[in-house]
Amino acid sequence: MASLRKKSGHYYARFYDSNRSPKQKELALKTTRKGNARKKLVKWEKGYEEGEFDPWNGGWQRRHETVADAVEEFLEAKRRDGLQESTVEAYEYKLNAFAEHTPTGAMMRDVQPDQVHSYIHARANEGQENEGEASNATKRSRYRHVRAFFSWAETNDLVDASPMEEVSKPRKEEKEKAFLRPEDVKKLLRSVDAHRRMREGEPGPTPRDTWLKQMIRVAVGTGLRRGELLNLQWGDVDVGAGRLVVRNREDFTAKNGNERTVPLRGDALDTLREMKEERMPLDNEPVFADADGDVPKPDRVSKRFKFYVRKAKLSDREELSFHSCRHTTGSWLSMQGVPLRVISEILGHSNTQVTEMYSHLSPEVMDRAMKETFGS
Repeated sequence: MASLRKKSGHYYARFYDSNRSPKQKELALKTTRKGNARKKLVKWEKGYEEGEFDPWNGGWQRRHETVADAVEEFLEAKRRDGLQESTVEAYEYKLNAFAEHTPTGAMMRDVQPDQVHSYIHARANEGQENEGEASNATKRSRYRHVRAFFSWAETNDLVDASPMEEVSKPRKEEKEKAFLRPEDVKKLLRSVDAHRRMREGEPGPTPRDTWLKQMIRVAVGTGLRRGELLNLQWGDVDVGAGRLVVRNREDFTAKNGNERTVPLRGDALDTLREMKEERMPLDNEPVFADADGDVPKPDRVSKRFKFYVRKAKLSDREELSFHSCRHTTGSWLSMQGVPLRVISEILGHSNTQVTEMYSHLSPEVMDRAMKETFGS
C-alpha cells in the first residue's frame, strides 16, 4: 500500500490505491534518517487503514493544534497526573519560551528539528540588557523539557513523529560545580541590604528580600534543595534539638522519595531560632514566606538569587545558581575532611557516587591521612 522513496537525501512516503485519483500520492516524511522514516511510514500506514490518515486529503484527519495550545494541554495533563506544582511551573516557563520562539500560530505538526535546535541554543535573556550565551546547563534543561513535551504530543497524536529524534542532546560539560566561599556568602547577603537601602525613598516598591537572606543562610548550612526549603514547615524544625526533617507531603515528594533528618548548627540554626522567636508560628505554617506572607515561587527564588549574585559581583556569578548553595554545603564539608558517606547522608544523595564530585576538594585531608599512616 505504501513504500519508501528517497530524493536528494530526504525520505518520502508513496501511497498507491487503484480506486483513488491519482492512483499514487507522495508525501514528504520530513526526515533524512531512514530509521525515522520507516517508523513514520508504519504509523501513517496504520492511520490510513483505520481511516485516520488520508494522503489524498491533507494527511491526518484530525484537528491541528498550535504549539501554544498544545503547551496548555500538556501542563493541564501534568497537573492531572499529580506532578508537583513547582515542576509544572518549570515546564511552563521553558515551554512558553519555546512557543514564543516558534512562528506565531505555528502548528504542532509543522514544527521542524531546526526550530527546536534554534530554541535550545538561543541566547539567554534575548533582547535584554543582560543577554548572553546560554549555559550548557540551560541548553540541556531546555532539551529535556521540550523532549518530554513532544513525547507526550506523539503519544496523544498531536504530531506524526517527534522532531526531537533529529535534535542532538547538548553534551554535558565536565567541569567543577561552582560554590560559594565564606566571603562570597557575606558579600551576597550584604548586597541584599545594600540594594534595599539604595531603593528606599525612590519611586516604586522597596525590595523586601529578607526571606531570601534567610533561605540562603539555611541552604548553605543544611544543603537542602530549593524545593525542600520551600516545603519546610515549622513542625519539621526542632531548634532545641538542633535538627530538621525533610518530609514527604501530599503535594511534595523529596528526591528519591527518601525523608531524612539533617543536623542544624551554626548560622542555619541561629537563623531558624531567630525566625521562630520573632513569629511564634504554628507547626503547619511554612518556614519561608515573603513579606506578604506567601511562600515564594521556585522561579522567583532562583531569579532573585541570581540578581543579587550579580549585584555582589562574585567571581563565578554566571555559573552560580541557588542550587550552588547546596554545592557549597558539600564542598565545605569535604574540605573539612568529612567522609563522603556522611556528606551523602546529609545531602540526601541516592548513593556516594553522586557525592564523589566533592572528593577533589580535600587534598590536605588525604595528605594528612598518608602521613599518619606511613610517616612524613
